[in-house]
Amino acid sequence: MRPLLTLILLAGFALALMVAEAVEAEESKWNYTTGNDVLSVAISADGEYIAAGSRDDRVYFFDKDSNTLLWNYVTGGDVRSVAISSDGEYIAAGSFDDHIYLFQKGSSTPLWSYNTGQNVPSVAISADGEYIAAGSFDSRVYLFHKDSSTPLWSHNARDWVWSVAISADGEYIAAGSHRNITLFHKDSATPLWYYNAGSEVNSIAITTDGKYIAASSADDRIHLFDKDSATPLWNYTTGGEVYSVSISADGEYVAAGFGPEVYLFDKESSTPLWSYTTAGNVNSVSISADGGHIVTGNYGNEVYLFENGHNEPLWGHTAGSTVNSVSISADGEDIAAGSRDDKVYYFDKNIPPMATIDSIMPSPASNLVQVNFSGSGADSDGDVIAYQWNSSIDGELSSSSNFNTSSLNVGNHTISFRVQDNGGVWSDWDTVFLVIINVPPTASIDSISPSPARFDEEVTLIGSGIDRDGSVVTFQWVSDVDGSLSTEEGFSTTNFTTGIHQISFRVQDNNGAWSSWHTVELHVYPNTPPSNTIDSIEPSAAEAGTTVFFDGTGSDSDGGVVAYLWASSIDGELSTEEDFSSNSLSLGHHVITFRVQDNDGAVFNRTWSNPPHISLWIYALPTAIAGDNFTGEPGDTFQFDGLGTDNDGSIIKYEWDFEGDGVYRWSSTNDGNTTYVYNSKGTYTVTLRVTDEDGFTATDSLVATVSKAGGDNGDGDDAGGGIPAPSLTASVVAVAVIALRRRS
Repeated sequence: MRPLLTLILLAGFALALMVAEAVEAEESKWNYTTGNDVLSVAISADGEYIAAGSRDDRVYFFDKDSNTLLWNYVTGGDVRSVAISSDGEYIAAGSFDDHIYLFQKGSSTPLWSYNTGQNVPSVAISADGEYIAAGSFDSRVYLFHKDSSTPLWSHNARDWVWSVAISADGEYIAAGSHRNITLFHKDSATPLWYYNAGSEVNSIAITTDGKYIAASSADDRIHLFDKDSATPLWNYTTGGEVYSVSISADGEYVAAGFGPEVYLFDKESSTPLWSYTTAGNVNSVSISADGGHIVTGNYGNEVYLFENGHNEPLWGHTAGSTVNSVSISADGEDIAAGSRDDKVYYFDKNIPPMATIDSIMPSPASNLVQVNFSGSGADSDGDVIAYQWNSSIDGELSSSSNFNTSSLNVGNHTISFRVQDNGGVWSDWDTVFLVIINVPPTASIDSISPSPARFDEEVTLIGSGIDRDGSVVTFQWVSDVDGSLSTEEGFSTTNFTTGIHQISFRVQDNNGAWSSWHTVELHVYPNTPPSNTIDSIEPSAAEAGTTVFFDGTGSDSDGGVVAYLWASSIDGELSTEEDFSSNSLSLGHHVITFRVQDNDGAVFNRTWSNPPHISLWIYALPTAIAGDNFTGEPGDTFQFDGLGTDNDGSIIKYEWDFEGDGVYRWSSTNDGNTTYVYNSKGTYTVTLRVTDEDGFTATDSLVATVSKAGGDNGDGDDAGGGIPAPSLTASVVAVAVIALRRRS
C-alpha cells in the first residue's frame, strides 16, 4: 500500500474513533445480508416498507417489522436506484441491465419493465405511485404512468442523466445530467427551463408541490431553485464534490453532504444553519418531510441521525463498511440504510412521548370570551419536559400544559398540542377543532355609472359595507374579465376590457371575516373599426417609369379616419395619403394593400381583391440590337450577331428578316447569331426581332449593301464588260475577306 494512502486511511480511522466516542451509539432494529454491496435504499413515507437495490443484481423488498424478506427479483445488472411510493404500494428500480422496472408490493413479478438501451442510474416515483421518472446513460429523461411501460415522453438531455426527482403529485420532474439541471412539467417533454451547472449533477431533490428544487454538482456547488425560474435562488460553494442533497416537503430546509461535511440550510439563505464533520466523505443524505430530522451515510461506515435544530447527531451507528445510501420516513421515525458490507439496515428513531388535549372550554366560543386549555403528556422511556400549543390561525399559543386566552382570532381553528421528552423528541400532535364565531359583514354595490359604457369612457363604481359586531377595514372589487380592480370603497377607471363583465364587490371586517360577494353586470362596448376600399389603381399594368394613380377611401362609423397606409409586396410602404401617384415602382407583379386607422387607434388592415386581389404589373419592354451596317459582294457569307436584353426577364426568341420584305426567315430560342448569303447585288434593310418571356417584342435594323468589286455601271455588267476568271491569289484573298468580315 502506498504510504500516502496509508496515512489517509489511518487518519480517517482515527477520526472515526473520535466521532464514535462523542456520539451516542444506536443499534439497528434489524439487518439483512444480501449477496453484494447495497447500492440504494428507499423507505415509504409512512415508514412501513423498505426497498433496496444491490450489486448482486437484485431488488429486495421488506416490511419494517421484520428482516424476513417479503420478496426479491433478479435483474441483469447492478441495481443502482430504487424508489417507493408513500404507502409502499409501488416500487421502481433502475438497473445497469439497461432496464427500468415497476413492481407492486404484493408480488416480485414486475408490473412492467422498459429497456432504455443504456444503464439506468436513477429512478423516482410520485407519492401515489402514479408516475415514474428515470434517468439513463442513453442521455434521456423518461416519464411513465404506472399503468404502461410505454413512456409518456422522453427528453434527449444530450449527455448522461445521473439523477432524477419527481414532486409528490407527479406534476414536476427535475433531472441532473452531465452539466445541466432541467425542470419539466409532466405534460410535456419540453423543459420548463434548464441551468448549466458546469459539471456533473450528482444529486437532485424536489419538494412535495414541486416549487423548490435542490441540486448538487461535481464542481463543489449546491444550488436551490424556485420552479418558476432557471436563475438559482442561491448557490453555495463547498470545499469538495457534493454527492447528495435532500429537501424537506415544503422546501424550508435543504440537507447536503460533501467531503466529510453534513450541512443544513434554510431556503432563505445560502449561509448554512449548521454543519458537522463526519469520519468520511458523505455519500448520502435524507431529510424527513417536515425537515425535523436528517440521516446521513458516509465512507467512514457511519449512519448518523440529526435533529433539525442541532448540529450534533442524536445517535450514530457503525456499519461493517461504507454506507452507500440512506432514507428516512416522512415523520423521521423510521430509517433505512444500505452498506458496502452487503447489508440492509433498519432503525427506529425513538419511542416518542404522547400528548393529550384534556379539554378546551367553551367550544365553540365568541371571540370576546376567555377560552381555557388543558393538556397532558406521558413518555414511556423518559420524562416530559416541554409543551407546545398551536393554532392553525394564530400560530403558537403557549408553552404551558394549561393556559387561557381571550385573544383568539375569529375562524375555524385546528388546535394542536404536543409534548417533548428528555431525549429531545417531540410527540405527535394531538388536535381538536375549535370554532371562534364572528358575524361576517355585508357588502353592497351602490352604483356603477355609466352602465352600459363605451370602452374609452370613465366608469365610476361605488360600494359600501356594514359590520354589526365591528368595523369594515378592507374593500375588494373584482371583474371576471379583468381580474382585480380596486381596494377602495369607490373608484373610477377607463381601463375596462370590452365585453360583458360580472363586477363583484366584498368587504372584510376587523376580525378578518369577508362578506359574501355582491355582483352586478356591466356591458363595455368596443370601438367599431374603420372600413376601407381600394377604389382604383390605373393603369393596372404599366411599363416601368409610367405614372400609376392610386385611389382609396376610408370611413369610420363612430369616429374619423386619421391615417392611411399604402404598401406593395415588392416596394414596401408607398404612401400615407388617401390618394397618390407614383412613377418609380419596381419591376414585377405587385400585391397592393391599403389600410386606414381611426381616431381610437383601430387599424383596418387587409388585402382587398376585385377579384380576388388588387394586382399591379410593372413591366419592361425588351431591346433588340441588330448591329452596324456593312457591305459585301454577291455570294459572300454574311455573319449576323444579334443581341437582345430584357430588364424584367429573358429573351426567349430571336428572328431575322434578311430581305427587308417583312418575312422572318430565320429564328432561334438560344441567340441571334447566324449567317446569310446574298446572291444578288442590292441594298437590303435587315431587321432583328426579339421576343421576351412576357410576349413583348422589339426590333432593330441594319443596312447590308451588296455590290461587285471594282464598281458597277448599273446594268449588271462590270466596267470591263464581263466577269474575269479570278486568279488563285484573288480567290484566297476573297475567302479571307469573307471570313474576317463582321460588324464593327
